[in-house]
Amino acid sequence: MALSGALAGMAGAGEVLGGQGYLSPDFFAGIGFDSIAVALLARSNPVGMIPAGILWGALLNGAGLMQIRADLSIDLIKIVQALIIMFVAADQIVRWLYRIRVTPPSEEAVFSRGWGR
Repeated sequence: MALSGALAGMAGAGEVLGGQGYLSPDFFAGIGFDSIAVALLARSNPVGMIPAGILWGALLNGAGLMQIRADLSIDLIKIVQALIIMFVAADQIVRWLYRIRVTPPSEEAVFSRGWGR
């Protein structure tokens, strides 16, 4: 953990000192919301964080170009992101609203049933 903290600190220092030479107030704007959304999209699975982060980054990165070339509002990307989060979280919301319990999977997998079993 100390090594990863040191590497993250060096990367942050390089980003701040190399780009502008000072830490601007809007440097961390929106990072908290994006990180929560990516974790929700990946369902807190470490392997799922990579494709979820790539999808979220592609949406954010393409928003400006879409606004210029397609003459669409950048708010459309925010709507698409909200719909993605809503549909990913819909499973848990429906289970909570209707008080549906999650049944744990059985230890044995049954592939077929036949002859009265």
